[in-house]
Amino acid sequence: MAMVARSKGYVYMRQALTCPPSFSRYNASAPNASSRVLNNVPGLQISGTVSSVRHYAEAPAVKPEEQDPLKRIFFNMMKKYKTFVSELTKQKITLDPDDPKAVSDYKSFVDSIRKKVGVPSQAQKLKMLIQREAASAPDVKSFYKSLPEIKSRFGITEPYDGDKLMVEAVEKVEKKIGRALVKGDKEGMALLHKEFEAIYKALGVDPSKVKEVEAEVDFTFAKAELIQMKDEVVDTIETHKKRFGLEEIKVDLRTLDHRNYL
Repeated sequence: MAMVARSKGYVYMRQALTCPPSFSRYNASAPNASSRVLNNVPGLQISGTVSSVRHYAEAPAVKPEEQDPLKRIFFNMMKKYKTFVSELTKQKITLDPDDPKAVSDYKSFVDSIRKKVGVPSQAQKLKMLIQREAASAPDVKSFYKSLPEIKSRFGITEPYDGDKLMVEAVEKVEKKIGRALVKGDKEGMALLHKEFEAIYKALGVDPSKVKEVEAEVDFTFAKAELIQMKDEVVDTIETHKKRFGLEEIKVDLRTLDHRNYL
């Protein structure tokens, strides 16, 4: 799912260095149900001529999938998957990634499903990974050196070596201040922002247009997903045409309804 991203990731990078990360919506470190201690709950106490008796309620039975953390994660993923597939049957998807309206409709449709199921989009995943790396990196240069690997996971390529420019800017600042640059270094970060402004200007990037950049990233990812879906459908159709000797038949992908094949 390769694509050319002209400085789209750098707005996220700038935010990651200036804002604390927030992962509460997608936090996967929920308490382990298997580690909870089920204490005996005291019941009714009877006193009088009869010896005092304290009754204890039995702990409720726990389903096997709730006892094992891995099973719990698996069943949760399966539940989300089934819900996602079920929601996909509610609207027809036009398999035409070259049509902006088809891409926009697909994006809106799938985004609504992701929101209902609780699954982040590709752009949100990218932003989360960048923020997480910014929070864990020991210094600023380590953070920028890690970005090429993060972007490669999403198939992001560039017509220029922007990451190298960022690292060089950090090294230039470190040489001026005579120490490794860390996020809490106000003097060093102020100098770095000036260096970045020059890079943004050279690359034609406007950091103030964050919303526009995010929308462009979302649209690009949606188009890439639609291209992948189209390629898989074409491959399946061509395989069956060759198998049954129907090569002369022409298929208009826009007329296909994906709901017939789920």
